[in-house]
Amino acid sequence: MGRLNTVLWAATLIMEITLMKRKSLTIPFTIGILAFAGAAFGDGLRQVEIPKQPDWTEHGVVIESGKSGSWDARLYGQVSPSTVVKKNGVFYLYYVGASGNRSTDGGPKDRALGVAISSDGIHFTKYSGNPIVTHQPAKNVEEGVFSAGGMIDKNGDLLLYYGAIWAENTSTEEVHCHVALAQSRDAKSFKDYGYVLSWNDRSVWGYGDEIFPLGAYYANGKYNVYYVAKGNVGAWKLGVATGTSKDKLTNTRAALTKRQIIGGCDPIFIGGHKIALFIVCDFDKNYIEVRTANLNSPEKLGDPVEKYHMFGPRYRHTVVYLDRQKKKWFMYQAADRAKNGNQIVVRTAPMIPVNELK
Repeated sequence: MGRLNTVLWAATLIMEITLMKRKSLTIPFTIGILAFAGAAFGDGLRQVEIPKQPDWTEHGVVIESGKSGSWDARLYGQVSPSTVVKKNGVFYLYYVGASGNRSTDGGPKDRALGVAISSDGIHFTKYSGNPIVTHQPAKNVEEGVFSAGGMIDKNGDLLLYYGAIWAENTSTEEVHCHVALAQSRDAKSFKDYGYVLSWNDRSVWGYGDEIFPLGAYYANGKYNVYYVAKGNVGAWKLGVATGTSKDKLTNTRAALTKRQIIGGCDPIFIGGHKIALFIVCDFDKNYIEVRTANLNSPEKLGDPVEKYHMFGPRYRHTVVYLDRQKKKWFMYQAADRAKNGNQIVVRTAPMIPVNELK
């Protein structure tokens, strides 16, 4: 296989990213340093089998809710877990927490973003400096962080696009959501760059109410961010924004509009100029679709190449990650209601190259 015509970043900061499909798709499998986020993988790529649903083994809880009144006392009611990266052999799992329930409607209040850290992807410790990203400009309890999607840029920094819930004043129950940007060198301390997509900007596809990001990647000189729109195109539709700089995403368009898109959607580089998305769909049916797209055409998602029924009891929001050095898949999930567990769990499955299949 020849070298792919994309940008190779020779970085020692590593984010290993993966995909889900059983036979015909190519996944980079290398030993040593992996390039990422728009990387061009060289010769020696190998196909890897995608686990079927029964192949996953649960390893229990990785993040428990905090004590009553703490910033992450509630772990449901937002798109969380949000994203995971691996840097210098360390896993960073980003999640949204809330300090409790709103008195008006019982929804989550004071939502913020935190991170938990692990050396093996299974045993995590919450960062002592949590929460790492907050957003309450009007000091309204309904404001906060709703979602996040991350990428490593060409300088090795983490770019974190997050859903910034916004209210006009302290008491209103009407809120909207922007896409904001924060940047970090160490994956723990962030500088905020403010809004990069606004819910009331008529030039943004899906404007009119809420827009919040799910995943992001960089390739061929362009930054790409997948987001959900709940505006003039209807509720829970998937769009994508593209730009030549991290904070100027001027080209927005539809990506998937035929179903409700709830979460997932971290772009995963699979070789052959393609990415894959694990898309959490439909509030009632509650399942995951895996779709692929060309790096240069992120809005042109193909038909599903794999489908998972949701794991019980009603585990919904999902982050999937492949550690090629450990030869292991990781899946992080949270339930959608307290009675099903106010926590985040992890599942793993073995990574098997297709030429080793029996």
